[in-house]
Amino acid sequence: MTTESSIPAIPLVDGFRFDLEGSVGTLTIDRPEKLGALSREMWFALPDIVAAIDASPDVSVLILRGTDGNFSAGSDINDLNVPLADFWAMNSAAEDALAQADIPTIAAIEGVCVGGGTELAAAADIRIAAPGARFGITAAKLGLVYPPGPTRRFAAAVGESWARYLLLTGNLIDTGRADSLGFLHEVNDDPFAAAQRTAERIAGRSAFTQTGLLRIMRGEDLDPAGWLGDVYPVELGEGQRAFFAKEKPDFGFRRQDWQG
Repeated sequence: MTTESSIPAIPLVDGFRFDLEGSVGTLTIDRPEKLGALSREMWFALPDIVAAIDASPDVSVLILRGTDGNFSAGSDINDLNVPLADFWAMNSAAEDALAQADIPTIAAIEGVCVGGGTELAAAADIRIAAPGARFGITAAKLGLVYPPGPTRRFAAAVGESWARYLLLTGNLIDTGRADSLGFLHEVNDDPFAAAQRTAERIAGRSAFTQTGLLRIMRGEDLDPAGWLGDVYPVELGEGQRAFFAKEKPDFGFRRQDWQG
């Protein structure tokens, strides 16, 4: 498994692969022999990996995917023998890093998407899945309690009633049910290709708008009378110019310019 990256600053570990095409980055969970289950080392590394990608001016959108027809089976069961507090800290930090990124994130899902895999998908902004994928959190089958943050995020994505059902039973649901619950944004036979198309569309939009909206949805209070108010007319002006000229806008703002 390669751990090389086209952006050298990304601190990859064995089991992750990163590729960059244009301004769309793809982080691949490359552990097919474990159905994409993350090792303890991978969970610990994920916050720094996501932070490095998020900080890169070369990346506008991040796609998270698996390999060999599976997204992720969650945590490697051989690596779960740690105190609960350590398990919570490890998983929460990794999933929060994805959920708190300023860069838009897309989960391209096939096959197994279970346990921590479902929670990683829930942490992404957009979820696209293939028919036949399976979702669920099977903690009740293993005697685990998943961390509060990821558990509440999952409940927000599928609705509290279904979250209670899935968490209490440990049952799995298919793509059709996940789609009907609103967990998925698109069902496609080739979720990665669909994710790439969506990512390219997002990359052509205003990063100022996207970063602001993501931060607002995370509960941050933004000050429209501060520096945001100075950037706003510049971005809006370019959007208006391109609209009337029937051209693609060339927004100058980059996420790395965000202050505060």
